[in-house]
Amino acid sequence: MALPIVGPVRVGIIGAGLIGRAHSLMLRLVCDGAPESVAVTRVHDIDAGAAEALALKWPGAKVCAQAEEMFDDASLDAVFICTPTATHRRLCLAAAAAGKHVFCEKPLAMNSAEADEMRAALERAGVVGQVGLVLRFSPVYTVIRAMATEEAAGRLIVVTMRDDQDFPIRGAHPSAWRNEPRATAGGTLIEHSVHDFDALAWMFGPIRRLYCRTRNLNGAAGIEDFGATEFEFEAGFHGQLTSVWHHILNRPSNRRLEVFTENLFLACDTDGSGPITIQRADGYEEKIEEAEVMRRYEELMLGERPCLSPLRHSFQIPYAVEDAVFIAALRGQCEPGPGLEVGVAAQRLVEAAYRSAERGAPVEMTDLK
Repeated sequence: MALPIVGPVRVGIIGAGLIGRAHSLMLRLVCDGAPESVAVTRVHDIDAGAAEALALKWPGAKVCAQAEEMFDDASLDAVFICTPTATHRRLCLAAAAAGKHVFCEKPLAMNSAEADEMRAALERAGVVGQVGLVLRFSPVYTVIRAMATEEAAGRLIVVTMRDDQDFPIRGAHPSAWRNEPRATAGGTLIEHSVHDFDALAWMFGPIRRLYCRTRNLNGAAGIEDFGATEFEFEAGFHGQLTSVWHHILNRPSNRRLEVFTENLFLACDTDGSGPITIQRADGYEEKIEEAEVMRRYEELMLGERPCLSPLRHSFQIPYAVEDAVFIAALRGQCEPGPGLEVGVAAQRLVEAAYRSAERGAPVEMTDLK
């Protein structure tokens, strides 16, 4: 399919559950910021009622009884794959064969071999692929990444992250399939903290070696609800990640990140828009408030992708920014990203963590190549 697409990008959403509805809302924000840039025209879900409810959000959108109807529809430019992990490979390969551009939610597949097959299929088809590793569009993480790599910060010493969430089968994240081994690639490490593995590598550089321990208290077989991972980065510094699915229903999904360099301490209790706690070698602890975080984020994002300027009113919503990048890329306004090759790399990191937990020993990333 030739790029750029002239006129609105016509999108089909496959999966009208929690994340499918979220992407529909984000695409509406994109359309509001840049009128006539995108339209959802087709929706499919195995729950016909859910598909119909989502289709009603977009004038003229039609429900497809089968996802294959989208692939046979010449009017459709791209699909958003928002279904359980076990279905991603089949849908992505079918979309590639039909010449449709693909946005696929994370994790890409049940394992990295399947994920790489998906990447290769899109590459052969000459279509654009993007994976939903949304933390790459987090305002606080984008700003922290820039600050931690400034020359004045000195060398990195250690990075620590905790990611915790109510077990995502109820409450704010009602997705019962996440506790079904046939539908999911695993538990908290792959279905949630794949975001964190990717973010740590994106923010601080390649990971050389890792050691992981897992525990299963409440999940089905193979669906762990705890993981503790230690990282050795190629640059020589270290990191830790604690991933937890708990049963504290009223606790919001939360990430805590701390970064120590030789001359700088940075911390945040959100993956959103701030604030960021900061302390330099010659000063007291202080806050970078949300407004300043957003000012710096806007500067960084528009410096890289000025075409996103019409969406700046929604920059505090990372999901809106990632969807805007995909649509802008299809319209020839910027480069897409993160591509499926990034999703493959993130999945390989998590697989190394699982292998380490099984062996009870560290794993070198070179051992998996």
